[in-house]
Amino acid sequence: MKPQNAFLFIALLGLVAACGGKKAGETAVAEAPTAVSTAPVTRQPLVAPVTGSGVLAAKKEAKLSFKTGGIVAALRADEGEDVRKGQVLAVLDLTEIDAQVAQARNGFEKAGRDRDRVQRLYADSAATLEQMQNAATTHEMAAATLTAARFNRQHSVIVAPENGRILRRLAETGELISPGSSVFLFAGSGAGDGWVVRTGIADRDMVKLKIGDKARMTFDAYPGASFPAVVTEIAGAADPVNGTFEVELKVTPTDKKLATGLVAKAEIFPSGGAEMLVVPIEALAEADGDRASVYTLGSDGTSVKKLPIRTAGIYGDVVAVREGLSEGTAVVTRGTAYLTETSKVKVVNDKFRMVSEKQD
Repeated sequence: MKPQNAFLFIALLGLVAACGGKKAGETAVAEAPTAVSTAPVTRQPLVAPVTGSGVLAAKKEAKLSFKTGGIVAALRADEGEDVRKGQVLAVLDLTEIDAQVAQARNGFEKAGRDRDRVQRLYADSAATLEQMQNAATTHEMAAATLTAARFNRQHSVIVAPENGRILRRLAETGELISPGSSVFLFAGSGAGDGWVVRTGIADRDMVKLKIGDKARMTFDAYPGASFPAVVTEIAGAADPVNGTFEVELKVTPTDKKLATGLVAKAEIFPSGGAEMLVVPIEALAEADGDRASVYTLGSDGTSVKKLPIRTAGIYGDVVAVREGLSEGTAVVTRGTAYLTETSKVKVVNDKFRMVSEKQD
């Protein structure tokens, strides 16, 4: 071989070796592990949630009206206005009502004079006992008539029964309204009252519920947001019209604005159900009907395995597991979307390990 060819051959060998070394170096770079969080499979008492719907209302909500009928002379509060206890909200035209009070007072005074005269005549034996008793009875009847007239006069003015807010104004000045017709929809603002939703529940579901059971409320006005609630009242008798039992749920306020009439959907979680294995809902990697899969943490703490499971329903933020997992198994709850069975992982905020360390 000529020296020039030998030199060229050696140079080619060096180039190939350099290229091969660079490629090997590139493949030697390991893929960075995926950051995940895990949680242990736990056992909890579960019952299928009871669902219902209703509208939001103030706990102390009342329709204010006049005892008597007549013409509305003045309305002194508007919708949305805060009012104080005893504040005058509305007044009827009192012309007729004051005349009735005056008539009753005059009748009472005349009956008193007649009773006194008959008593004097009876003392002089100029009147019978029956006449004296009749005069006394007439006076008592006149007193009762005056009391009723004054009562009607008092309730021809609407005053705020406590501090609160006018939710709706249902009449206008100058209207002729009948006795008991609603003029204002009023919500009291007493401490601890707040907002409630009342919903009708079927008898088979009502028997599962107890005062204090927790619930989750959603409103059409706030898509994707939920509000915690608690059962505060359960009706002791069914509604004669639809056969359901009214259940009252007190809504825990948040920073969201609430108003009477918001349409609500409720999920009520009965207490005291049968214990079942559960995993956080975010642990599900795939789901189809009652079949799903989760990733479990390997014994080395850096590998994962995809396991098929059978579910038994969703209960709030957890999923009940019928088969496929055992209590205490660590399942991946964050990062499942980026995993395969060959992935390497790095556990961050590992709830399972924190539990184990506390037990040790």
